[in-house]
Amino acid sequence: MRIDFDTKIYDSFEELLDPSHTAVIVVDMQNDLVSREGFLDKVGEDVSANRRIIEPIRTVINGARQAGMLIVYIQYTMDTGHALATPAWVHQGGVLEYMGERKRSYRVEMEACFEGTWGWEVIPELAPEPGDVCVRKNNMGGFWGTNLDKVLRGNGIDTVVITGTATHGCVLDTAVGAAGNDYYTVYARDCVATNDPKGHELGMAFLEQRYLGPSAEELVTCWASAAKPVAAKRPTETTARRSP
Repeated sequence: MRIDFDTKIYDSFEELLDPSHTAVIVVDMQNDLVSREGFLDKVGEDVSANRRIIEPIRTVINGARQAGMLIVYIQYTMDTGHALATPAWVHQGGVLEYMGERKRSYRVEMEACFEGTWGWEVIPELAPEPGDVCVRKNNMGGFWGTNLDKVLRGNGIDTVVITGTATHGCVLDTAVGAAGNDYYTVYARDCVATNDPKGHELGMAFLEQRYLGPSAEELVTCWASAAKPVAAKRPTETTARRSP
């Protein structure tokens, strides 16, 4: 701990990522975006990059559970009647041919992750467990129009570790939201991906410039050395908690 401008600041890697005040956030690792036969796969997108991060994320999640940490799953959520789709959101997710440039060949924001469907569910490899929290979002960032901030503050969280897809979209927006809400913001560098290689490079360039990016192995080693007992885990529940 150091003092800057009369403010106590976590200084070391171990302080910053202490399990007692750190949560893992898993962004949009849903069947429609990651699984074979999901929406992206069916429209011809290569989901191999999204699938490559499954094992590193599982490593992080397992290490966090052993340390009794809070794990929050963010699920992009669309309703079948598109009542949640604002004009600006449709514009952003659509094919912008009128601008003289075709920027999208699919509309994942409008045609995927319908609540209650298989495609909306978290992939089985990373399925939530009792005591985890699931937060629905209707936009890119996990903090925009959700109760994620309330969930984190209610659990005494100062630091968030962000994982998931997509690097230049929902992951990046969630990282910006975390920093904007005054959380120590960390991303796991081998636990973020997107099906768009150029987009991944752009997202990583921003993340690397702004935030700490340890590997999955570095994170779990840190948490294991902290030796936090599993008994310190958040209150046990029979099912994963889902925020309203």
